Amino acid sequence: MASQQRYSTPGVHRGIWHAATAYIEAHLSGPLTLDDVAQAAFTSRRQLQRVFATEGATTVRGYIVAVRMRRASELLIVSERPLSGIAGDVGYGHAASFVKAFRLHHGVTPTELRRRHRRQLM
Repeated sequence: MASQQRYSTPGVHRGIWHAATAYIEAHLSGPLTLDDVAQAAFTSRRQLQRVFATEGATTVRGYIVAVRMRRASELLIVSERPLSGIAGDVGYGHAASFVKAFRLHHGVTPTELRRRHRRQLM
């Protein structure tokens, strides 16, 4: 029975997950490191990685990118802000790196997403 989890482990994992994801979502515009997120969730880097694998079926980095891209999509649709401003809002220092990451994630450029959304509204 050495491989059996302690009863509190799922609850502890959920607590770490919630603390880490809340921190990430509150700090999207700045650099987010594994150490920063682990510290905010009061856990170790390794434990944080395990929690993201079990609770979110993702990596910490994958989660950060997904949240940034979701927020960027929202901002592109509801505002006319320039790409450089939106890039900064979601943690990218340069619009070019933001456009590349956005296209890799969504399969379209930020400008194309805006265009498609406008067409749907007409």
